[in-house]
Amino acid sequence: MKNPMMFTATAVLCATLTLRAQDSTGALTLLPETLGPMEKLMWSEKGAMRKLFDFPLTQEGRENEMHLRRNMLGLHQLGGFVTLASMITTVVLGQTVYNGKKDLSQIHGAMAWTTIGAYFTTASLSIFTPPPLIRRKNWSSISTHKLLATMHLTGMIITPLLGRAVRGGERDLATVHLVSAYATTALFGAAIFTVTF
Repeated sequence: MKNPMMFTATAVLCATLTLRAQDSTGALTLLPETLGPMEKLMWSEKGAMRKLFDFPLTQEGRENEMHLRRNMLGLHQLGGFVTLASMITTVVLGQTVYNGKKDLSQIHGAMAWTTIGAYFTTASLSIFTPPPLIRRKNWSSISTHKLLATMHLTGMIITPLLGRAVRGGERDLATVHLVSAYATTALFGAAIFTVTF
């Protein structure tokens, strides 16, 4: 017997697709009214995913995309927790090195690279996911999550660059690097908090 929750989710999805199948002009509308830049590039009517892979813009195709979306966003959430743990470990090691325990600097560097890899893998799961069926225009916890994401992305670019400068001998930047790491971790944690609790 099929999972009743999966059956219910599929039934709701089909009903939503059927209701949204035509706009006021009678044209088929399987995509939300507005698409972000990456969604346009990847998932629009002539997007890369439609041209390069088998993702037809049909009702059945969109149903498959919604399953893919759910899986990718589930992995994105799991990756967020793994990345946060990695970030916290990196910051603790960085603080220890800053406090004078220089023998941990290589471990700190390795954890920093682990964090960077986990961060951008997790981000790509969200960036490349298929668009939703409907995009609401009101502010929500997802809107807050995305705003915080732009902030911690900035931190994830600046912090490693500062770290390279510190390793290159610019010791006066060590405090700035540390503050940037703490701020980025706090913003990342807040982004997770807004969609989890």
